Amino acid sequence: MSTAPRTATSADPTADYDRFCAGVKAVCDIDLVQYRRAQMERRIRSFARTGGHGDLDAYLSVLRSDVVARAAFLDHMTINVSELFRNPERFLELEKTFMPQLMSQNPGRGLRVWSAGCSYGAEPYTLAILLKEAAPRASHELVATDIDQTILKRAREGIFSEQDLLNVSAERRRNWFTKLPDGSWQANQDLRSMVKFSRLDLLADNYPATRDLILCRNVVIYFKDDAKEKIYQRFFASLRPGGVLFIGSTERVGDPAKLGWERPGTFFYRRP
Repeated sequence: MSTAPRTATSADPTADYDRFCAGVKAVCDIDLVQYRRAQMERRIRSFARTGGHGDLDAYLSVLRSDVVARAAFLDHMTINVSELFRNPERFLELEKTFMPQLMSQNPGRGLRVWSAGCSYGAEPYTLAILLKEAAPRASHELVATDIDQTILKRAREGIFSEQDLLNVSAERRRNWFTKLPDGSWQANQDLRSMVKFSRLDLLADNYPATRDLILCRNVVIYFKDDAKEKIYQRFFASLRPGGVLFIGSTERVGDPAKLGWERPGTFFYRRP
């Protein structure tokens, strides 16, 4: 009896993708079914072919046995593209408008902030800079989460390229970063010790509670509409009354009034 992996048939040309999703769920604990199928399947098949795997069944076998290949797949699938102060005009709005409002609502304590889908750390270190500059003596709580353990390890190191720091002023570079011999930049110890990184699956795990501010930018766009709505409902529940959600510049919360959101800004949503 043959034990060769099954391949897609003419009757069901995408059966291998269904098996791949089930296998990835078992091996990586990531539910690809919740992502937009056409976009994710195209991305995965292209990446598999680039690695010399024309067959998703064969590629799944590699992911089961090869830790390095699995880490590369997770890094590609989670689309780790970022930079500090990405869309700087939006972060200026956060700095000048929303953070002062949030701090004025809770005088005497720091802000409780969550960077959801933090990738390699550009966003949480941006937040750490803003929090330190706005209220250096306050006891802020800054948590940053991602589904990819490998990228979280990189984020904890706080090392960034020159390209990552394009939107960081010379003054902020002097104050918050050290230039390394290879030309990269490392966030200083004050920033690194401020951010608490951990793994979190937005579709399956418990969310941090009573947040003043949540950032989830350019993450939810890859999910199906019903998964998006579930995530935005859970963000709403995680915010304290008056808390703010900050999303990416290519995103919108569908029917925010239905979910209970107020819209104090184009890319900002508030829990009343």
